Amino acid sequence: MTKIIAALIISLVMASCAFAEGLEVLTLVETQGQSDTGLLVNASDSLKAEYFPDGKMPSQILAFWVKVGDNGILFDAGLRAGNIPAELSTKGIDTENVKTILLTHLHGDHYGGLVNAEGKAAFPNAEVYVSKPEYDYWVNELKNDSVISALKLYKVNQFAFGDEVVAGVRAIDTSGHTPGHVSYLAESGGEKILIAGDIMHFQTIQLPHPEVAVKYDVDPVKAVQSRKFLLDYAAEKHIAVAGMHIMLPGVLDITKSGEGYTGK
Repeated sequence: MTKIIAALIISLVMASCAFAEGLEVLTLVETQGQSDTGLLVNASDSLKAEYFPDGKMPSQILAFWVKVGDNGILFDAGLRAGNIPAELSTKGIDTENVKTILLTHLHGDHYGGLVNAEGKAAFPNAEVYVSKPEYDYWVNELKNDSVISALKLYKVNQFAFGDEVVAGVRAIDTSGHTPGHVSYLAESGGEKILIAGDIMHFQTIQLPHPEVAVKYDVDPVKAVQSRKFLLDYAAEKHIAVAGMHIMLPGVLDITKSGEGYTGK
């Protein structure tokens, strides 16, 4: 796991990182900025002030390109007409060569980048994978027009929690943030990494206080349970966690600490 973290840090400078026997991870930056502590749920004013005295929290939106064996996989797509295609290009990956996109969930900063500025498929040769509970929630229950129009541009494959979605990548139920939110365990050549999606948004406070949720959570109680489950799993199994809102390089080595966690 230490090798994975080191390689990811190097990748920010060299735009490439390779692990033993085929596992490769590239961090893709959509945006960086700040968010207001008003987004936090289950956090007192004094707790917010302890971690964020100025009321502002570092925030970022990331995606990941992971090569698992011979397969290159894009995990999440960022914002509509966003920066992910350009990020891929700087790393020598053309959008036409993206064949597989695994979505953690269907919030706009994760699926929006499927659509380019012209309203067409940003990745014209890709197939998209989304969990069945997530698809059912946004498409069949909410009938969200934006989600439906974006997914219509692609061949969409649905899967169940626990499935091997593609070779070397298994879906883990981390629902709560959304009803079908999924994290992915990718493995190749003895190396493993967890692509955790939105398992947490603001690590500075949510690692030591995993009970803190965010207003974006559809089911905050379940989101907290999923966060603790995945972080416990990562700490116990010594598997690095890559998250779409984790501070750069976007990957943490998790350690259990009292009722919470630390990450480096």
